[in-house]
Amino acid sequence: MGFSKAALVEGCREHGYGDTARLLFPHGEFAIVQYHLYKERTRLQTLQTQVDAEEGPSQSRRVRRYCVERLRGNQALVGRLPEAFGLMAVPRNAPTAVEELALLADEIVFLSGDDANSLDWYAKRAGLGAVYAAAEVFMTQDRSAGFANTLRFLDARLGDLTTAGSFVTGAVQWGAFAGHSALNVLRSQIARG
Repeated sequence: MGFSKAALVEGCREHGYGDTARLLFPHGEFAIVQYHLYKERTRLQTLQTQVDAEEGPSQSRRVRRYCVERLRGNQALVGRLPEAFGLMAVPRNAPTAVEELALLADEIVFLSGDDANSLDWYAKRAGLGAVYAAAEVFMTQDRSAGFANTLRFLDARLGDLTTAGSFVTGAVQWGAFAGHSALNVLRSQIARG
């Protein structure tokens, strides 16, 4: 039934509530989208031991694996994802959808073993969120067996992210070095003065 009012009504009926119980959900069918996003994000936590054992110490392999596992959570309803995207784009729903994407990126990075809170903390998560969202959109058009094209797309974007991440980290480090150097020059000028 997808992410529809009919699905919300049917869900209420299945749990013994009347049709008007759907009024308990002020964002209507977006509540189904929210539930799906939350359920699939938190499911990743249950995979941590397995992922750690199978992917080893490589953080990048674990990030990829969590992204793949999260995409697998969409397989059964891939034909309905455009409905979910449409509901997420509604202005009153967009902040919640963006927050959930940020939580997903944070969860993946954390589960992958990165608990640092350095200057590039936000860049890592924003970049990963953008890569995941792009892969999810790509998935809606993918007709390849086992979503092989989506996985290739994901791998390419994660590669781009690694390259960009190295650039950002280098730029941040260079900026910190340049700032520290400038401060030392100022201190030496003041000391002479």
